[in-house]
Order: sequence, then C-alpha cells, then structure tokens
Amino acid sequence: MLKTPYKFILFALTLTMLSFTSYTQEVWNWQKCIDYALKNNLQLKQSELNIQLGESTLKQQKLNFSPTINGSSNYDLKIGNNYDFFANTYTKAIVHYQDYGINASQTIFDGLITPNSIKKSKFDLQALQLDKQTLANNIQLQILTAFLNIMNANEQYHQAIAQKAITQEQLERMKTLITAGGAAEKALLDIESQLTTEDLSISQIKNQLDISYLNLKIVLQLDIKQTITVQIPELPENFAIAPLEDVNTIFTDALGIRPEIKSSQIKVQSAKKQIAIARGSYSPTLNVIANTNTFYTSQSTTAKQVITGNSTAIGFVEGTFQRVLVPEVISEVIKNPYGKQLNKNLSYAFGASLNIPIYNKYQTQTAVKQSKLNYQLAVLMEKQSETDLFNNIQQAYIKAQAAIENYKAAERNFETAKKSYDYAIERLAVGSVNQLEVNLAKTNLETAQSKYTQTKYEYLFNTKLLDFYQGKKIEL
Repeated sequence: MLKTPYKFILFALTLTMLSFTSYTQEVWNWQKCIDYALKNNLQLKQSELNIQLGESTLKQQKLNFSPTINGSSNYDLKIGNNYDFFANTYTKAIVHYQDYGINASQTIFDGLITPNSIKKSKFDLQALQLDKQTLANNIQLQILTAFLNIMNANEQYHQAIAQKAITQEQLERMKTLITAGGAAEKALLDIESQLTTEDLSISQIKNQLDISYLNLKIVLQLDIKQTITVQIPELPENFAIAPLEDVNTIFTDALGIRPEIKSSQIKVQSAKKQIAIARGSYSPTLNVIANTNTFYTSQSTTAKQVITGNSTAIGFVEGTFQRVLVPEVISEVIKNPYGKQLNKNLSYAFGASLNIPIYNKYQTQTAVKQSKLNYQLAVLMEKQSETDLFNNIQQAYIKAQAAIENYKAAERNFETAKKSYDYAIERLAVGSVNQLEVNLAKTNLETAQSKYTQTKYEYLFNTKLLDFYQGKKIEL
C-alpha cells in the first residue's frame, strides 16, 4: 500500500497532466483570434499609449490659456560690513534677511500660437486614433491570411488521408485477388508505390499545416510552444459566385471610410496649423503681470524710551533751595517683530509686458520654411496613400477575378478527373486497364482536388479582401 505522501504526489501529478492536456487542446475560433489580438497585441498597446500621450499634450495646450502663478522665498545670512538702509550707514553685524513673493502672468496675445497649437493637437490626436484603427485592420488581415491557410492545409490534409484510405482498400483487395490467382503480383507493387507517394504527400501537407499554425501564433504573439487547435468554420460545398462590384465604386467607397486615408488627410491639416504656429512668432506678445512682495530683516529696529526709576536734578526753584528733579530716561533699541514686518512691508505691483521680436537669428524664418516643407510632404503622403489604396484595390480586384475563373476551371477539372478515376476503376474490374493506369488517374484526381481546394480559399481571401476595403466586417 502506498504511503500518504506518495498518494498525494500521484494525485497532484494526475491533476497536472489533466491540466496540461486541457491546455494543449485549447480551441480557437475566428472571433477568439480577433478578440485576443486586439486586446493583447504589443503594437496596439504602444498605439494606445501614443493616444494617451496625445491626450496629455492636448490638455496641456488648453491649459496654456490659464495664467502662470509662482511663489518664491529667499533667505540670506549676511556677515561683515553690511549697509543698513534704515540708518543709512554701514555697520558690522550679522544680518538675517528673508523675503516672500507671489508673481502672476497672463498672456493676452501671443500671435495666435496657443489657439493654433490646440487645433493642431486635436488633429494629431485624431490621426493617432485613426492610425490605431489602421493597425487593428492590418492585424485582422494577417489573421485572415493565417486562418485561411490553416483551413486550406487542414482540408487538403484530410483529403490526402481519405485518398490514402482508398488506396489501402485497393491494396487489401489486390492481395485477395493475388491469393485467388486473379491478378499478378506486379499490380501489388504499383499500389504500394502509390501508397508511398501518398505518404510523402501527407507529410508535406502536414508540414504546411504546422507552418500555418506557427504563422497564426506569430500573428497572435503567442508562445510558439503553446499548442492550439483552430475551430474550422463550416463552408458551403458549392459557392454561389457573385459578380464583383466595379473597381472604381469600391475605391470611392474606400476613400470615405478607410482610416489610413482619413489619417493622412488630418495630418495635412495638422501640418497646415504648424505653419500658422511658426508664423505666430513674427507677432509681438502682450502679457499682464501682477506681484505682491514682503520681507523681514534683522536690521529693522525701533528706539524705545525707558524710565529707569532714577531722577536727575536740573536746577533749583527760583528764590528757594528746592531742587527740580526729572525722571531719568534711556533709549533702548529693539527689533521689530517678524509678523509685524511682513505686514508692514507688504506691497503690490501691476503692469504689462510687451515683447516685440526684432532679430532672433532667423529662427522664425527657418521654422516657417520647415513647416511649409513638412506641409508639402504631408500633401504628397496623402496622395501616395490614396494611390497605394487604389493600387491595392486594383490588385485585389484582378486577383479576385482570376480566383473566380480559377475556381470555376478547377471545379470542372475536379469533376472530370473524378469521372476519369471512376471509369478507370470500372475498367480495372473487368481487366481492361492495369493498376498503373488506375494509379495515374488517381494521382490526377488528387492533384485536381488539391487545386480545387486551393482555388476555393484563394477566392475566399480575395473576395473578403474587397469586402475589407469597403468597410465590411470580416467573418468566417
């Protein structure tokens, strides 16, 4: 009997293996792939941070309308010969000095730099948001490509397995005929050769399927060691081939909805505002300023008369010997209290500041010229993005047309090859053809079926791509 610790270890290992099995059999459908990528893609996360930076920049530009308020305080310890502005003389003493101040400044006019900066920041933020949408769309296209490649390889893999099963049945049947003396052993070699060829084909298709899964995991940014299984959606056996819309109509629709086009258009507006910002430096700036200050110094003193209690004779009463006495008074210097000085020395000031640019080493002229050049670049990039979009739509349109024709031709070829193979089987049964001719017909059938499957997914991808350019949701 196992001891308790070993039972516990065995139980834990069993749970671990069950958990691992569950993990390795994780099933991903189309929507799960899309949701996971949009939530976890590192580039999208970087794009989101850029949007937050843009929001922060816009908020800061808006706050530039508010006044600037600063407080200050300074403390000085002066030792040695110091000027006493109360006594208007120099004295050797240790002097403590501290001041406080609050300064405020409000811009009244800055050449419209601030309002133009706010508008530019709004444009920049919109462009960042559209760039994120463009990135998300591109990721969905990458997932579509990987997903359809998996579906294609998976279907061809199962077709190859099924074809091998048919060949295996033929092998067993031929063995029975040879045993009964109804066929020559050479026919058996021909079938075994066919099986070897089909094993190679299965291995190659399996390798393609593994590579397609790897590409999907790379797009999803999953650990390549993680094993996933794609849930293959059910497709109709026969597609209803619909006519394609006119390429110019597709392009016109795309121009109004594609985020990359909107982004390039907004970047042109942002570049135009940058010109206005640079030109604003030509204008004078007007600021209203206000400040309040106070200070304390140990040199601030007050002389105070103090009666000592003693008396001093200053004479006699006329005609008598009686003395005239006055109280003895001495002068005592005391420092003015800290709070009293701050209250007494409090002062206010108001004013305006006008700054007129005259010469700044051509910095403004250079900034204006550079902003104009950047504007021209933005205009060219907008035109380039429209050209790229049109070229991409044209290529997708031509490929979709070709995919439709290829699909129809491959479908006819598959039907013909299937009839030819069925006829070869019938003739083999009556001894009109040998096994080698049957194998050739079967190879032609497998090639036709593979091409038929491949053209089906080419048709799917290119038609989905045209839907994508028209802003339709990609669904499988």
